[in-house]
Amino acid sequence: MRIAYHIPMALLSDQDRQVVKDHLSGLAHDVRLVLFTQTIGGPETGAIAKQILDELSELSERLTVEEANFVLERDRAASYGVDKIPAIVVLRDGEDTRIRFYGAPAGYEFMSLVEAVILAGGDDSGLLAESRELLAKAEGPINIEVFVTPT
Repeated sequence: MRIAYHIPMALLSDQDRQVVKDHLSGLAHDVRLVLFTQTIGGPETGAIAKQILDELSELSERLTVEEANFVLERDRAASYGVDKIPAIVVLRDGEDTRIRFYGAPAGYEFMSLVEAVILAGGDDSGLLAESRELLAKAEGPINIEVFVTPT
């Protein structure tokens, strides 16, 4: 009996891997990406998201990936406000950055994920002084939602 194994192809080319690795080389803090998904009955985008995160985490020692089961760890998912899968929670030195990605961060969304990792792992938010002043005056939490689509 012959058993066939499916070995997925790498999603990132060698050239892309090097470019992303260079971008991630300046991380000053540890970043952990928590992927909420489920293997049974979950969307196939969960497997794609996992492969993307696994490839990304290979490019920096400061970047790790943790997979969490959305069904079995429902309380944990709820503590992060995760209500759909696949979902990626971005942590900096173990603390929640409140950055979330839903769906597989492929295509145009991939660079948004890389930028989020760089922001979470860096010491500079990239905000202008005027924006920092405005945020300092905020009296409550601010929710910013960004939707990325090629159209």
